[in-house]
Amino acid sequence: MAVLEIDHLRFAVAQRVLLDDLDMSVEAGEIHALVGANGAGKSTLAYLIMGCEGYRAQAGEIRFAGRRIDALPLYERARLGITLAWHEPARFEGLSVRDYLTLGAAKPSVAAPRLAQVADCLRWVGLEPADYLARMVDKTLSGGERQRVELASVLALDSRLVILDEPTAGIDILS
Repeated sequence: MAVLEIDHLRFAVAQRVLLDDLDMSVEAGEIHALVGANGAGKSTLAYLIMGCEGYRAQAGEIRFAGRRIDALPLYERARLGITLAWHEPARFEGLSVRDYLTLGAAKPSVAAPRLAQVADCLRWVGLEPADYLARMVDKTLSGGERQRVELASVLALDSRLVILDEPTAGIDILS
């Protein structure tokens, strides 16, 4: 069974059609990359799948693991195991990287990641845990550092479906 199924999806804003009759299927373990010009609808599709406010399809269906999710709010989709890594990661004054990477453990069905798991997630994105665990997820992190912390948080969540909206934005070319 497909993890994600999209059938005949249509989304328009103020008479401008951004997505029209879109069909897509993603099986477990598959990786799909959507490429296209700015304004082609890539981020819009991500926001529709995630259920972001202001993004509701005018037609079509979105199913996750066989369940229709069109009407579910963002937080319920997240509880089902869908994660979106934003193009522009958020800043959180007063929240440490360690705390940010363990936020997903607030879900009743998720065990808190051990510090070793969190450290591994940072290493996998090229950050040294000793240098970052106590840092704040705020303006003191560069754009590339925030993007890497965001990617580490996606790894820590261990989601069933991960949507990455321009995951390399802000990360230097050598990395």
